[in-house]
Amino acid sequence: RHGMRGRHLSRTAAHRKSLRQNITNSLFSYGRIITTLEKAKETRSFAEKIITIAKKGLLKRDSDRPGYVHCYRQVLSKLRNKDAVRKLFGEGQWRETGGIAQRYLERSGGYTRILRLSGTRLGVLSGNTVGKTSEIEYKMEGRDRKLRLLGRRLNDNASRVIFELVEGKIETQPAVEETSQSEKNK
Repeated sequence: RHGMRGRHLSRTAAHRKSLRQNITNSLFSYGRIITTLEKAKETRSFAEKIITIAKKGLLKRDSDRPGYVHCYRQVLSKLRNKDAVRKLFGEGQWRETGGIAQRYLERSGGYTRILRLSGTRLGVLSGNTVGKTSEIEYKMEGRDRKLRLLGRRLNDNASRVIFELVEGKIETQPAVEETSQSEKNK
């Protein structure tokens, strides 16, 4: 009863673990994926923990080589995809551009975001949330009038979301100077 956290997603523990790995690998490979809201929420914490471990490893890259290798192997054991780990750490072909973790060295969390595609379970596409969502088309079919996502399966009627990595730069608002009452009275 107590301490129950996470979603079962109608899957066994091994299947959930595999699902988290696969969604995170796809997220790191493509930067943006379309999935269900429940799967995105379940995967978000896993992906953010992976990025945090990679950030710690990048900080140790030059000073503490064994510490860097340890972080690299930790991420590799969780993701089990060498290409995704190389892209995360900026190794191989991503050496010049820097990896995904390099983007987030200044940011302390909040590396991913979830954008809703539809307002209700069988709702319509709600506006241009993201620039690339214009290529997704919905069409009404048959008398049951269920929405079908063209080119993709929509077996269950769960709401679809865009699960993506956030840009690395932190947007800061200019500080507003507050004057105290004593300064105003002078």
